[in-house]
Amino acid sequence: MRDILQERLDELDITKYELTRRVVELRKQDGQDTTISKLSSAVTKALEEPDGRRYSAIAELVEAMDGELLVRWKDYKEVKVQ
Repeated sequence: MRDILQERLDELDITKYELTRRVVELRKQDGQDTTISKLSSAVTKALEEPDGRRYSAIAELVEAMDGELLVRWKDYKEVKVQ
């Protein structure tokens, strides 16, 4: 997961700061009041160690990088994760 997130960050040619700014904007759309300085270390940790983070933190990063998470069952049924 770490490599996937870093590759997307590189592909978009954005910094961790810019990604944090995008997460702040997403949270503001949901009515949450936060700042870049409050989220900066959380975003960095999620990028560096995604397996140890909450699902919602990773989902937020993916959304901020214009993506979505999918679940693929063994019978190849694809379901969008909301």
